[in-house]
Amino acid sequence: MKRKLTWGTVLFLTLFALRAETTVNVFSFPDRNQVGQALHIHTGNYGPLVCIEGEISAVTADWISLRQKDRGEITFSLKDAEVYVNGQVGLCTALRPIAPGLNFAARLYIDHEGVLRLVDGWYVGMEAEVLAVDPECRFLTLRPLDTPETNRFIFSPLLPTTSPLPAPGEVCFFLFDWEHRVRRIISAP
Repeated sequence: MKRKLTWGTVLFLTLFALRAETTVNVFSFPDRNQVGQALHIHTGNYGPLVCIEGEISAVTADWISLRQKDRGEITFSLKDAEVYVNGQVGLCTALRPIAPGLNFAARLYIDHEGVLRLVDGWYVGMEAEVLAVDPECRFLTLRPLDTPETNRFIFSPLLPTTSPLPAPGEVCFFLFDWEHRVRRIISAP
């Protein structure tokens, strides 16, 4: 028994195929709404907060050390701080370096008295094949290894300017900052 395709069926299949081919940036990042809500509450309680960005170099249950890009290292007490790990309430000890040189990015929010009120730790990455590199526009086109879709990402200010850029066809691990920009590129040895 043969079935004839109607124009409606053909149109539906065409639109479905076009929609599937145009998917871009399908990599899913953790939700950060809890952090935004906590910042709003802390700002209401303590006034404007100063944000310091960098990478966590060391952490215990009592204190945290942050290495800033061009300013050295600073240490704060965690006594009055609320800690978030990848957008969710977490334990400060979860922010320990993953391995030598593989640290959480962090935003530390300090009140007007110099007290650390909130830690926003972030360690999100993916393994992907490099499809294109544009050093002048500071972006990469990547294809995650577990999906056929492509993703375009720009470089984070946290990415060291001396970092070598990968070549098209190379498979690397990419770490991202809070705005989904590439902050670290880890190439296979």
